[in-house]
Amino acid sequence: MSERWIRRFTPLQQAGHWIFALAFILTMITGAFLYVPAFAAYAIGLAGEASRFLHRLGAAGLFFAVLLYALFGLPLLIRDMREVFSFNAGDRKWLATAPWRYYWTGDRTGLPEEGRYNPGQKLTYRIQVVGFVVLAVTGLIMWLGVGLVPAGLLQASLILHDIAFLVVTGFFFVHLYLSTLHPLTKPSITAMVTGEVTEEYARKHHPRWYREVTEGAGSGQST
Repeated sequence: MSERWIRRFTPLQQAGHWIFALAFILTMITGAFLYVPAFAAYAIGLAGEASRFLHRLGAAGLFFAVLLYALFGLPLLIRDMREVFSFNAGDRKWLATAPWRYYWTGDRTGLPEEGRYNPGQKLTYRIQVVGFVVLAVTGLIMWLGVGLVPAGLLQASLILHDIAFLVVTGFFFVHLYLSTLHPLTKPSITAMVTGEVTEEYARKHHPRWYREVTEGAGSGQST
């Protein structure tokens, strides 16, 4: 019997995700030139000018991904943000349990049911959203504010930019590992490649969302 597949993300969501991801990787690499001594040569001279241009190009890509989603998928964006920024007792229990038990042993006993996004994904998306805002504001201040804003504000922006960069990058690598390498969750990558996940994966990893989708489909409602 062939596997049944369930639509998880729209083509717009897929496009926005990949544009954002590739733009973030570009900004991450060019930003890392300032932190990694082995790449110090790429932060000075003509190479430094090129890396700064690419860094800003990546930042523009991040803005474009968000703008694309907001212009053509605003209802989806609002729905996702409402879910991402809603946390309850079950979500807190999941975060206190899943990282130390489920992801190590596969034991889901007593684990609260996940919706469209599990609490770990919610936390990651929160970090990405808040981090993006901090990086955007501080980046614009450092780029355009030289000679226009107080030196203390520039210094504070630099520090906040660096902290946000480190936090967002850390969560990015956790997300990358779970979606591509972790044996229990790596099948989720198909959601951003084809837009779909298997029915088995949806039922096991997002049971509450799976019921909403299948009951909605049964009643003729759109998912």
